[in-house]
Amino acid sequence: MLWKIGCKSWCSHWSCSTIGRWIYTLHRLLKLPVQKDGVIISMPLLTGNFLRGMRQVWRNVEFLFIDEISMVPYEMLYMIDSRLRQLKSPNTFFGGINVLLFGDLMQLPPVRGHQVFQQPEHMKPATCLWRQFQLVELKQNMCQQGDTTFIEVLNALRVKELKSKHLEILLGKVSTHATNVFSIERALRIYPTNDQVARHNEKVLLYFENKGTTIYTIKAQDQLIDATRNLSNKDLDSVIPDDINKTGGLPKILKIFVGAKGMLRSNIDLAKGLVNGNMGFITYITWPHFQRDQVYDTVIRSVHIDFGSDGIHLIKPISIQFPAKYSYGTAERRMLPLILSWASTVHKMQGCTVDHAVVFLGSRLFAAGQAYVALSRGRSLDGIRIEELDCSKLTGRVPCNGEALDEIIRPRDIS
Repeated sequence: MLWKIGCKSWCSHWSCSTIGRWIYTLHRLLKLPVQKDGVIISMPLLTGNFLRGMRQVWRNVEFLFIDEISMVPYEMLYMIDSRLRQLKSPNTFFGGINVLLFGDLMQLPPVRGHQVFQQPEHMKPATCLWRQFQLVELKQNMCQQGDTTFIEVLNALRVKELKSKHLEILLGKVSTHATNVFSIERALRIYPTNDQVARHNEKVLLYFENKGTTIYTIKAQDQLIDATRNLSNKDLDSVIPDDINKTGGLPKILKIFVGAKGMLRSNIDLAKGLVNGNMGFITYITWPHFQRDQVYDTVIRSVHIDFGSDGIHLIKPISIQFPAKYSYGTAERRMLPLILSWASTVHKMQGCTVDHAVVFLGSRLFAAGQAYVALSRGRSLDGIRIEELDCSKLTGRVPCNGEALDEIIRPRDIS
C-alpha cells in the first residue's frame, strides 16, 4: 500500500531523498530522539550552526519516502512533521515536502506508542496528520510473485478470512523433520518470542560443537565513563543492563566460528546494506596484533561476513553508550555488533524475505498480525515448513489487527 501527501502518502523507518540518493533511519536523518526504556521522549528543537547546516542539507529536498509504516508510531509522525516544518516551511504540513509512506497496516504495529493512524487524545484537537494522506492501493504481490496459492492463503490470513481449504494447505506444511534445505543449520527459524530464538540458536551451536567445530567465545568490554557515584564494592556487571535492547543491541557474550550465521544489531553503512537486521555467514576471523588464534576472551576481533547480494564486508567492534542501572551514570560497551541468527523473532524479520524458512504458528503467538508477518517472510509455499500450528491462533480473536483493517477500509469507502 502507498499513502501520499503533498503528493500525500504512506511509508517506513527508511527515507530516500533527491540529493543524490539517501537511505537513512528516520532518527539519524531528522535527528529524532531515541526511546529511553521504551518511553517516547520529547523532541528538542535544533538551534544555531547545527540548524543552519541542516537547513542547507535539506534545501533542495522535495521527496521523503518512508517504508514499513505500520511500525512507525503516530508520535514519530508528529516529530517528522515538526522537524520538517523547522527545516523547510513552518506553515505547511511536513514543511511542504512530498511524503510517501509505504507498507501494510496489517503487519506489526509499533512496539511503543500509538499506531500511525491513531492520534493520541492529548494531541487533539490539532489536525490529525494521518488524515492528510491519500491512499494509493498497490494490488500486485511482488514478494510471492507467481505462487498464486500462497498469495491466496496470505490474503485470507491477513484479514481473518481463512477457510477450511486454506487451513488444509497449512496443515500440509507442518513437519518435525529438519532435513536438506530445512535442516537446523540452514533454514531460518521464525519465532514469536526471544526465548524460543535463544533456545534454537543454542541447539545449533551444540550441533556444531558435536561436529568438532572450533567455537570461540568473546566477552564485551564494559566500563562506566560518566559515573554519578562510586561503585564501591559493587561488581560492574551488576549495574550493566541484562537486556540487549538496553545496551545498544550489543551482546554481553558472543560465540562465533567460521560458518556461523549472524545478524547485525547496528547500522554500520546503510549505503552498502549493512543495516540492523541484515544477516550473513562468517567467512573469516581477523585476529588482532597478528595473532593466529584466540588468546584472551576479552580481546574482540573483527570478522568478515558474506551478506549474499550485499557482498562480503569486514565488521569491526563498535562502542555504544547507554544508561547504567540504578542511576550509576553512563556505561559504554565495546563489542561486535552481531548476534547469532539461525533463528529470529517475527518483529526483527518484518521487511525481510527468505527462500526457506521454518515458521512457528503455535500457541505462543501473542500479537495481532504476527502469524501473517511470519508466514509471509517466505517467497513460496515450497520454501515454507511449519514447526507448530494452532489453527485457533489464525482464526480466533486476534489473528489480525481489526483497527488497522478498519483504517484500510475507511479511505476506500470515502473514494
